[in-house]
Amino acid sequence: MIDGGMSKLAIPNPYKSYKENSIKTVGPEELVVLMYKGLEKYIKQGRMFINEKDYGKANEALLKAQDIVSELMLSLDMEIDMSDQLYNLYDFLLVCLREANINKEDTSLKDVLPIVTGLREAWEGALVNIRQIKYGK
Repeated sequence: MIDGGMSKLAIPNPYKSYKENSIKTVGPEELVVLMYKGLEKYIKQGRMFINEKDYGKANEALLKAQDIVSELMLSLDMEIDMSDQLYNLYDFLLVCLREANINKEDTSLKDVLPIVTGLREAWEGALVNIRQIKYGK
């Protein structure tokens, strides 16, 4: 756009570019950890917005949380024995997220948050072990 002889160019957001590139270049294990972190974030936001009675924002946060759980479900390799157990756990999480969103109550969110935190912590521990094996770090 030309305005008074000066060209206005969109200035790229360096943080956004960095974040997008970081996500595109992570390994699958790191991506799972990022997904759990996002899931925790949106569950906490959902609780906060429900308690503030901002149901529109609560809905947005909880829908994002549901999308993350759905992606985690789709990423499972069902040939691995443990995948059935994780699938059932993810299904439970989805039910709780949907109930919280429909009923606009945070009790089930309060109950599932420690489960999600435990899963994230377990994956972070596994990631440390994987890095030690791969890179000796």
